[in-house]
Amino acid sequence: MRRHRQALNLSIDGLARRSGISASAIGTLERGRTPLRSLWSAAALAYALKADPYALAVAAGRSFPTAERSDRDRGPRRGASVSDIAGSRRSVAHFGEVLYVWRIKHNRTLAHVARLSGTDRLRLSRIERMTAAPSIPTVVKIADGLDLPRTELLVMAMRDQLCRNLYAREGMVYAPHVRDLYTRSR
Repeated sequence: MRRHRQALNLSIDGLARRSGISASAIGTLERGRTPLRSLWSAAALAYALKADPYALAVAAGRSFPTAERSDRDRGPRRGASVSDIAGSRRSVAHFGEVLYVWRIKHNRTLAHVARLSGTDRLRLSRIERMTAAPSIPTVVKIADGLDLPRTELLVMAMRDQLCRNLYAREGMVYAPHVRDLYTRSR
């Protein structure tokens, strides 16, 4: 991040003004004292640095350790992709939808997925319904817990965050039509 900032001849204060993130938080991130946790912050920093937000989210996701496998009943093994979850008939566009489709395909409850991923059940429900945005560590926990590729899920979560930011700039609320998934018959 420091190299991008310096290449643009920006001070920490200048980057803070451009991104809306405090100068102390930027300094802490640059020194590596804390990892980048928020997709909102990653999107804001990428915009301010004229960098690829997807690459920034993936790089931030790599800074979190891989979860240990404590449960043998995790679902698909590594190599499963988001397209494997969605099937060939329909492309899944939103992070919450991928989570929901995986859960239904594997006949799992929210409580089971919460236990596998080490995440709160209520938080997972809000993420599935797109009423809450996941943080980078939450995406990593879900990916590791369900044996899904981190990169694909981080890119998908960042795409949702960029849409939220775009809608917010226009004074609108980002609410994709994911809620009707709960009413469909199997």
